Amino acid sequence: MTLVWSYGGGTQSAAIAVMILTGELPKPDIVVMADTSREVTETWDYLKNVVQPVLSTINLTVQIISHKYAYWDVYKENKGDILIPAFTRINGPVGKLPTHCSSEWKRRPIRRWLREQGMEKCDLWLGISTDEMERMKISDVNWCHNVYPLIEIVPTSRQQCRSKILAYGWPEPPKSRCWMCPNMSPYSWRQLKAKYPSDFQNAVELEHELRGYDDKIYLHPLGKLLKYAVDESNQQSDMFDGCDSGFCWT
Repeated sequence: MTLVWSYGGGTQSAAIAVMILTGELPKPDIVVMADTSREVTETWDYLKNVVQPVLSTINLTVQIISHKYAYWDVYKENKGDILIPAFTRINGPVGKLPTHCSSEWKRRPIRRWLREQGMEKCDLWLGISTDEMERMKISDVNWCHNVYPLIEIVPTSRQQCRSKILAYGWPEPPKSRCWMCPNMSPYSWRQLKAKYPSDFQNAVELEHELRGYDDKIYLHPLGKLLKYAVDESNQQSDMFDGCDSGFCWT
């Protein structure tokens, strides 16, 4: 059975890397990361400067799966459906669209790439920790079996992940996410604007594009234009809102 690790770019993924390096987890055969073409800059920086150089010492390379393996981008069926869980305001209350992006941009592209490599059967590691067990899902295909190493092999919470990373000598990892992800908390939006203004500007421009097709669409949970809403919320902690796919925010 081939062991494939889906590297997500965040705290849990960095902890899995540390646990492989220290022998707490077995060495996978393949490491993959889907490129959504919208991952925040700090995720790539952390992979390039911190994680990959050390994984290379044990002959592991994170294979970046091109966004070309995704059949749909932001829209599906001639802009009839928006794939991201954007907020929408109709007659007052703020609602939210369904989440399709994680499946279309991560889960399916990774599977397509694996099949292209001739993969017939594999265990796929997903980096969900013990405090997020409700996000676990059984695979819907019989050739790719989802495994949760931080729950099923070495039970580890998100805080324990962080402690392992810092104890190993690595800096605090970023929270993996796309720069336009509506699941970001108001705090994360402010941090993105402050630390990576170009990523934030990309999000502002995408929201403008989306609203060209539906002017009730917003990226910020306040249900207001991102460029204004980001400075209105005073939330001080970065609460996880969430994507239940298992492929994002890990």
